[in-house]
Amino acid sequence: MNQSTTLTEKDVAIDLLTSSKATVTTLAKAITETTNPQLRDTLRNQLTACVNSHCRLSDIAINKGWYDAYATPEQQLQKDLSEISTVTQ
Repeated sequence: MNQSTTLTEKDVAIDLLTSSKATVTTLAKAITETTNPQLRDTLRNQLTACVNSHCRLSDIAINKGWYDAYATPEQQLQKDLSEISTVTQ
């Protein structure tokens, strides 16, 4: 089997989007559990910055055709399966 180990820009962008979503979730949870007002403000500012960055990255991925945010789950699954079959050949 001949597999490529080179990361593409798409791979990096999708990985960043996944990481960004996890960060947004973690920050949102931390805000709800924080009682210190100054820490809550700091976390809220970080959450806002992270959401803004995620939106910019999402826009780039959508515009480049790396991420189809408007496809149905079935269409997304079919695309993923198609990409997997080309990698494993």
